[in-house]
Amino acid sequence: MSRDSKVGFSFSELEKHLGSRSFYAVMFNLIILSLFFIQAVRAYVPGVYVAMFHVVFGHNIVENLFILLTMGFFAVPALTNTICKRIGIKRVLSSSIYIVAISRLLVAFHLPNIWQTILCGVIVAVYGMFFSTFLTLWINDASGETTIDNKAKFLAFSLLTAFLLDYLIRTIGFSQDISLLPPGLIADLWYINQYLWLIVQIPLTFGCIYFARLHFPRFDSGTDLKVNSKTNRKNTVYSLIFIGMGAFWFLLFNIFLYPNIIAHYTATSYYINNIIGIAAILATILIIFRVNTASFVNLTTSIIQNGIIFVWLLMFLYLSNLLMYIAVVMIAFTVIIFYLNFFVLLSHMATVSFKWEKVKTISNTFAIGMVFYILFTVFHILATDWAYVISAFKGLGPIIILLATIVLSFSTFMSIKIHYNRGEKDE
Repeated sequence: MSRDSKVGFSFSELEKHLGSRSFYAVMFNLIILSLFFIQAVRAYVPGVYVAMFHVVFGHNIVENLFILLTMGFFAVPALTNTICKRIGIKRVLSSSIYIVAISRLLVAFHLPNIWQTILCGVIVAVYGMFFSTFLTLWINDASGETTIDNKAKFLAFSLLTAFLLDYLIRTIGFSQDISLLPPGLIADLWYINQYLWLIVQIPLTFGCIYFARLHFPRFDSGTDLKVNSKTNRKNTVYSLIFIGMGAFWFLLFNIFLYPNIIAHYTATSYYINNIIGIAAILATILIIFRVNTASFVNLTTSIIQNGIIFVWLLMFLYLSNLLMYIAVVMIAFTVIIFYLNFFVLLSHMATVSFKWEKVKTISNTFAIGMVFYILFTVFHILATDWAYVISAFKGLGPIIILLATIVLSFSTFMSIKIHYNRGEKDE
């Protein structure tokens, strides 16, 4: 993510570096496993929400308390470095692919709610292990000359494509949370869709396992992956910046990923909001690929962008009924900036300059991000749906959203500043 970054993204460069079969294996697994992660997060939170309600009001306390305890799964990615040292980073990578793919297949069989929620928690946790081990091996891969900037853009493309697929899948009526489906969908059709999804899920799961087993690249780390104590202390501080990841997940998975929620805020059409949401993801992909990275990974530009969207967000939260479609357009641009902030944080992870501890930094980043995502989500639930239970939280929903936006923006600023300072030292 240097200041001299060029547009220069090339799929052909990556394909030449990895080999044709390995390239498509990496792309398929990155996109599909990220899709499974997105679907699991969306399904997990409603399960925890229901469990919280039942525990508070004394219904099936043991079963629902067990569901709440699954939030501890989100600390599992933080153990990735320790596990890698015991059984090997490549074995952790392949095992995590199998576990995520098989767990998602089991969820598709529409098991009882408690098992669906537990399996979704497993998917989220193990995806963090997959993400950190894959990114570490790929960035340290010494078998080719692909730039880190190209790798970061490819990673962003895969994740954004997964978000796009999730949008399209929900558009045609599939979601484990019926409240997030298009308006007017018949409940019986929703239940049928759960089983129809098996027709899609089975080949996706076996595709992930097939590509991982036969065609996934055998990365060459180039050097021994040993701990460097000096950079360890320094970059542990850097990893704290990634609470912004948690703010990003919260903002998307609680509000801005769902056109029905935006339609509710603005009193506008679900279908128009859905189209605009899809367009926002496509626009972000286009910007990342076609615009010089340095032009938006820039501190001054980022401060201006995030300052503008903060004002727009205020207007959306407090004046949306008056602004209606104007608010919808403002939110579309706001979401694009959120995605670009996310890309900055991804690029930061890709350029942390140590080796064995890169696994630790990325996995800790993921774990810290998910913990803060849960914290923001719980506070938001208390301030909205549960405000009648704890009156002190009443009316704080918009403030929590604004706070999460500030955290995401600040994390982005600090990430850019650290890279800028590192570039100065390198010169």
